[in-house]
Amino acid sequence: MSKFIKKVFDLILILIIIVLVAYFILRYTNQIMIYRVKTGSMENDIHAGDYILIVKQNDYKLGDVVTFEKADGFITHRIVKKDGDMITTKGDANNVEDEEINKNTIVGKVAMSGGIINIVINYKYALIGFLLSIYLFSCYFSDDKKIDSSETKKKTKKNNKS
Repeated sequence: MSKFIKKVFDLILILIIIVLVAYFILRYTNQIMIYRVKTGSMENDIHAGDYILIVKQNDYKLGDVVTFEKADGFITHRIVKKDGDMITTKGDANNVEDEEINKNTIVGKVAMSGGIINIVINYKYALIGFLLSIYLFSCYFSDDKKIDSSETKKKTKKNNKS
C-alpha cells in the first residue's frame, strides 16, 4: 500500500512542479497575473479581499470582467459598453458606469476569483508543509520495506548455504 501512496505523491509532486513552472513562465511573459481585490465594487461575484487570476487576451466582449490600469491603480469591473477601441465598465455593486477607457489599458480578463485561489495563496506554506510531510512519510515507509526485503534475501541465502 505504501508503494501506491508513494506513486500517488510522486505524481502529485510532478503535477505541482509542472503547474508552478507553467505559472512562472506565464507570469514572466505577462500572460497571467494575480491581484487582490481591495473594494466591494464587484460584490456578489468578487468580494473585497479575494484574489483574482487575470489572463491577458487580445479581445474582450460585453459582460467580461476585466482589470484595467488607471492613474491611481488597478480596477476590476464588468464591460457594459464597447465602441471600437473605447470601453465602458461598471462595478456590479456600483450605481454609475466608469469613465470610458481605451482597450489598451486593460490588463486582462478575470479567469478565476476567490475560492481555491484564496485558499492556496493564504495557506500556501501550510499546504506545502502538509504535502511535503506526507510525501516524506510515504518515502520513509516505502524505503524501509525495500531494505527489509533485501536483508531478508541476504539472510535466506546465508541460511541456504549452511
